Amino acid sequence: MSEQLYGLSKLALLNTAGYAKCVIPLNKSASICAPNNTGKSSVINALQFPLINDLRLTEWDGHDLEETRKFYFSSDQSYILLEANLPHGDVVIGVAGLGKIAGYAHQFFCYQGKLNLDDYTQGKSIIKYTKLFNHLQEKQLKPVELKAQELNALLTGGATPFDGDINLKMIPLNNVQDAPVYKEIFRRILNLHKLGAQDVKRFMLKVFERHMSNSKVDFYEVWRRAFDKVNRARRELNALESMQEPISALEKMLENEAVLKGKLAAYAPKLDLALVEYDNYHNEQIAELATQLEDIEAEKREFESKQQLYVQQSRDIERKQTQIEQWFTDFHALKREFELTNHATLKTNLTLLKKEYEQLSFSINSAQGQSLHTLDFRINETQKQIKSLKLQLKNLEFNLFTRMREDLSLKEVEEISRILNPDLLSFSTTSQGEISITDEDAFGAFLESLSKSVQGGELKVPGATVKLKKLSPVQMQSGENKAQLQAQLESLQQSLNDLKQQREVAANVAEKQKERDALYDELMATEAAMKRFEQYQTMLQSVDAQQALKEQLEMEREQVDEYLHDIQRNAGSISDRRSIIKSKQDLLVRQADRLKQVKSERIDHTLDLYSGKLAPYEIEITLDFDNLSEVIHQFNKECNELRNLDVNVRNTYLHIYNAGITKFENESDANTKYQKLISAYHNLDNERDAVDKQARVALTEVAATIKGLRQDLERLRREMNSFNKGISQHRISNLQAFKINVIPRKMLVDSIDTIISTSDLYEKGESLDLLSEQPSSEKSVNEAKDHIIKLASDKAGLTLTDLFDIRFEVVNRAGETEHFDKIDSAGSNGTRITIKLLCGMLFIRYLLSDQEQAMYRIPIYIDEAADIDPQNQKAIIETALSFGFVPIFASVKPQISCDYLVPIRSVAHGSQNWVDEKDWIEVEH
Repeated sequence: MSEQLYGLSKLALLNTAGYAKCVIPLNKSASICAPNNTGKSSVINALQFPLINDLRLTEWDGHDLEETRKFYFSSDQSYILLEANLPHGDVVIGVAGLGKIAGYAHQFFCYQGKLNLDDYTQGKSIIKYTKLFNHLQEKQLKPVELKAQELNALLTGGATPFDGDINLKMIPLNNVQDAPVYKEIFRRILNLHKLGAQDVKRFMLKVFERHMSNSKVDFYEVWRRAFDKVNRARRELNALESMQEPISALEKMLENEAVLKGKLAAYAPKLDLALVEYDNYHNEQIAELATQLEDIEAEKREFESKQQLYVQQSRDIERKQTQIEQWFTDFHALKREFELTNHATLKTNLTLLKKEYEQLSFSINSAQGQSLHTLDFRINETQKQIKSLKLQLKNLEFNLFTRMREDLSLKEVEEISRILNPDLLSFSTTSQGEISITDEDAFGAFLESLSKSVQGGELKVPGATVKLKKLSPVQMQSGENKAQLQAQLESLQQSLNDLKQQREVAANVAEKQKERDALYDELMATEAAMKRFEQYQTMLQSVDAQQALKEQLEMEREQVDEYLHDIQRNAGSISDRRSIIKSKQDLLVRQADRLKQVKSERIDHTLDLYSGKLAPYEIEITLDFDNLSEVIHQFNKECNELRNLDVNVRNTYLHIYNAGITKFENESDANTKYQKLISAYHNLDNERDAVDKQARVALTEVAATIKGLRQDLERLRREMNSFNKGISQHRISNLQAFKINVIPRKMLVDSIDTIISTSDLYEKGESLDLLSEQPSSEKSVNEAKDHIIKLASDKAGLTLTDLFDIRFEVVNRAGETEHFDKIDSAGSNGTRITIKLLCGMLFIRYLLSDQEQAMYRIPIYIDEAADIDPQNQKAIIETALSFGFVPIFASVKPQISCDYLVPIRSVAHGSQNWVDEKDWIEVEH
């Protein structure tokens, strides 16, 4: 049979999954034998890369994808290779590792030809994938690089860009969209120990999915959505019945609103027109009054000009009168002051005061900066000079100097005078004088001798010489110098007086300064009095002229005041006429301001006065400019009344709405909403009938929603009956018969049937009240509803899988029938493996095309095969081959029920595994 089948013939691993090299057959049953944890499963799991090729659908015994990629593709010299014998020839499908630098990613490729592992080596090294294509092309092979989805499409017969170059179809699915389901089932039959009843149920639904509606019903939501309308309608009906009084009040408010809107709608355009006309009237009146006022203002300006002229004249006269009055006031004051005084007396007093002030000021200025000691010294020196001069003056003719001149020259006398007291030379030589010369000759000889001792500015005495040049000779006056001496004496006397006065001042500077300041004030007062006296003398000459001018000004003032009174009397009339016009203007302005205010208060533009219901306003409307503002004010009040009425209407409706009547909210406008509410209020019986009808319709909607699930269950049962009949046409291992039965969940299905049948009764014309709180014939519907809602709520939605369970029916060779809800609860290990294999193989076979399913073989994997007795092993192999599958057994010991024994051996000191085609042992049966 194997020669007539196509499909995979060989699996090879190079430098991957702990294998240096591994080649196993896939076209005949094989027993892979090796100690536990040697890598038996790693070989078979490697098939997931090329045949499933979507890592999201693979399973790696608890390892994550990152670890798995690193395990299988640790370098760019790692390969997983498949050889397939297909109707168009042999092909090789490869998966190459890209190494660590690529994140342990892998790349798919394929080419036409047989698998020869020598094509992947060069010397003793495995060729890197980056150099592989060049190497294969040198051997006349044409490798093609594939993406995962392209490989998947080629394997299942889908369209790809490579359809003209290569044909890899070996999984002939009825529909290429079934590829994910096929891959999931294929993954499970590579890991049969994990396959359970729930997996079988899930696969069953996916395999027959195309025949089902695949609906998922959130029954609670469906029931709620359907009966929410009914419950809402019932609540609204109850609210409508309880809200009759508010609705009646709403109706009356709407009628009042219509009357008010009719009146306001009639007034609004007439008010707009009146306002336009008033603007024209107002502008005309303002212009006319402005003209009148302008004329009056011109007349007023003329009077004011004259008035200003007379006022100015009056002020000028008044100013002059004031000046005259002030002149006479000043004159009388001066007259009282100087009437008994003359000019000479004032001048003499002024001269004496000025001299006394100057002397005191000089003394203070001279005394400032000099100490009392200095002044005392200067006074003493001056006194000495005065005394000396007086002595000289007294003895000017007969003194020692004159006597010495009789015997000595002037120069000799001057030399001798250096050593003498200057006053000595001034002593008198008369009989009553200070010097008495008793012997003229002897005194003369003495003088000569003294003169000789004082020569050349030196005094020579016995034992000493005295230089006298630094001493000044005495300057003595002769008789002809008496006047000069007298003048010097007077000067020194004056200096002495000044010095004494300075000393007196210096001894008490502060008091003297006060005395000087007082003298200064008195001096200034005297000078001012002098000036005033001179002014008085001048004014005295013009008294008569000033008196005449005063009388003239009084006459002019009386005349100007009379003119001014006449002007003011005429200006009063102008002011009255101007006030009247101003009053009219103010009245117009107040009217305009009032109108502006009431216009600004208008809210009719915010109100809808013309839509909805309006009651016609029959009263004729007449408007007057004088009371236009009051009419608008009243209009505004009624607008506010309308707005408040509208607010009351909305609040009343909101009260009704909050009570539970909400079904009119979707109306396009509020008026329609209100009218429908009032209409419903007047037609309560019709509303009750409508609610009853909605309840019946709602049940029909619910039934229609779950009817699809019920029909899916029937379709599934029919499909499974057909499926089981197909199984019975094949030999089933060591069993007489095998079925997968669909067992409906009775309570749930009965509840669904209750709702559907009740809905059918309604469609036939029967009535029901599902919302009645009293016990009724519809109790069963409510119970069914509660049961379904409880189950659907627990499941977060109701699907076909919730409607049934599966049960495995097995008839053994002895004809005994057994039922299993769980596969692992079946009796023997062989039976369990058989059931799992049958489920996986049958579902895959169901997915395959009827015309092509017998052409291809598909590998399946059975781990721990030693636990199955040899007879069951043979039955499993025969059953698998009859369904188009090739079993691969894995065990510690070889299983001779298979066609090949494939032992795994270790190389490189146990660090790597090795399987070569030379290691295969073909079993002869």
